[in-house]
Amino acid sequence: MFVLSGRACNGSGPHDPSSFSGTPVKAAAAVTGYEMKRFEKVYSDAKTPGERDTWCKGEYPVFSGGAAASSINRMVAAWIADSTALSPGDGYSGPRTPEALAGHFLKVYEKDRQETGMSMPYQFELSGAVLLNGTKLLTMQLSSYAYTGGAHGMHMTTCFVFDAATGRRLVIDDVFVPGFKDRLNALIEARFREERGLAASDRLDGEKGGLFENRIAFTTNFAMTPSGVVFLYNPYEIASYAAGQTEIELHYGELKGLLKPEYLDVHRDQVP
Repeated sequence: MFVLSGRACNGSGPHDPSSFSGTPVKAAAAVTGYEMKRFEKVYSDAKTPGERDTWCKGEYPVFSGGAAASSINRMVAAWIADSTALSPGDGYSGPRTPEALAGHFLKVYEKDRQETGMSMPYQFELSGAVLLNGTKLLTMQLSSYAYTGGAHGMHMTTCFVFDAATGRRLVIDDVFVPGFKDRLNALIEARFREERGLAASDRLDGEKGGLFENRIAFTTNFAMTPSGVVFLYNPYEIASYAAGQTEIELHYGELKGLLKPEYLDVHRDQVP
């Protein structure tokens, strides 16, 4: 479980789906208590054991502490069931917990293997992390790696910012002032150019920039962390798969006049 680093980075492989680096956040220090829940299912092909096994494993935070925690837990479980490779599709009537869906993932592989004679394994890994736990905000991320055929697996990370008192997930319009878009985009482009060593006249879709278009704008996949607001772009969103995930971090001091005042001090709103 790692805090967002705020740097552009590449996917790190199937055994480490989270591409973030930094200091672990200790569950014992949380205002809203939580524990990391783990699951693992393995389908072993006796002919090619070991790394060619099909497996489905992961860990994710489960919160405690009242109605807000229950609301967050429901949203996390629903996201895992609906927005990852664990999604069971139409016709599934079993439990939608990550543990049950891991077993279903292996059953789908076994069925596909018998019907098509394929030899490549299916693999899925989920990694969750709590990035900020305070009285105002709770921020977490869920990162997944999935391979179910094709040229390569796929990494994806989604960030969640919750109102710690109600459990409601906050969207970008909840935390930024009206009319923020153009000013925020300018800050994001300036930070991207700085990190890539691009002059103001260099194209963002050139060799050094590596983007699909000659522009970069804010994404709704954002995290409020102890040091700032991080905007995360998954592979294929603004650049190629080979470019990996891209992170842009803006510190709270840079966001005065853009963030709503009540969120400018969230870096102080943590239990030590």
